[in-house]
Amino acid sequence: MNRQFGTPSKSDRIVAGIIDQIREGSLAKGQAIPSINAASERYNVARKTVVRAYQKLADQGFIESHHRRGFFVVDRQPNAKLKVLLLLHSFEAHFEILYNEFRKQVEGLCEIEIYFHHYNPKILELIISRNISDYDMYIISSFNHPKVSNIIGRIPAGKVLIISRNDRLGNKYNTIVQDFFEGTYQSLCSAKEQMAKYRNVQLSFPEKGGHPETLKNAFLQFCNDFSVPHKIVNSLENMEIRKGDAFLVIDDSDLVKLLKVCKIRGWEPGRDVGVISYNETPLKEVIRNGITVISCNFGEMAAEMAAFIKNRISVQKIIPIKLIKRNSF
Repeated sequence: MNRQFGTPSKSDRIVAGIIDQIREGSLAKGQAIPSINAASERYNVARKTVVRAYQKLADQGFIESHHRRGFFVVDRQPNAKLKVLLLLHSFEAHFEILYNEFRKQVEGLCEIEIYFHHYNPKILELIISRNISDYDMYIISSFNHPKVSNIIGRIPAGKVLIISRNDRLGNKYNTIVQDFFEGTYQSLCSAKEQMAKYRNVQLSFPEKGGHPETLKNAFLQFCNDFSVPHKIVNSLENMEIRKGDAFLVIDDSDLVKLLKVCKIRGWEPGRDVGVISYNETPLKEVIRNGITVISCNFGEMAAEMAAFIKNRISVQKIIPIKLIKRNSF
């Protein structure tokens, strides 16, 4: 289900209004903003709503509290670019789409620095600990490890946007993510008729690759629900590829092996073997007359990220995963 707080909350409207005043220069650095009581009357909201809004502004680095004096705009240029740390799993082709589109949409607003954690909690901790106070916003693709929540939890929640995966983090942060179970399951359902022409379907799922377990669970649920002969393997590297089988591959290295085998043996993907790849890239649209993929729209994800940066409205959005049918299956 696509979930988003499409209507800004009262506190979000206060936050957005004050940020706009800061960026436009009507609230200068060092200038006091209305007290909690004054803002409560001005916006006709409860005091706790103002407190929530001011906490968000403080978390995001726009204001600070001076004991017994009130709240003041932080000493920063109103039109200064936001410093954004973008922390991804790795720079794979689909993340390149996301990065390039995001950079284009926030051009002039942000300075983006990109890092990669490679599903390694030690690297994640090192990157965050070394940059804990250097950025206005931290955009992070999470992964499934028991230490991740505590590591990311060191950053004020208002400065964090979680993208792609939300493993172990609950509803604490703003999120723009994928639902790997539902999206994968429904995509496989869309390909159910074509599967009948293959002897079995094999999922290549590298156990140490950091991929979401919910993806594998969706595959198993689908195969069990519809009595599809199936198998899960760790890799296609040392495996015999047989004519009449179908393959769902997560890593592009397995896709390359499949296509090499087809080329050597004169097989046609979609006729002699079935091929479904995960995560759309421009190359998959054109090689071997098109590779069928299961993927979200990474351009859409980038657009939602940019909208969050521009508007600072709370978001919990799921980017849908769909089957893109092409000739390989």
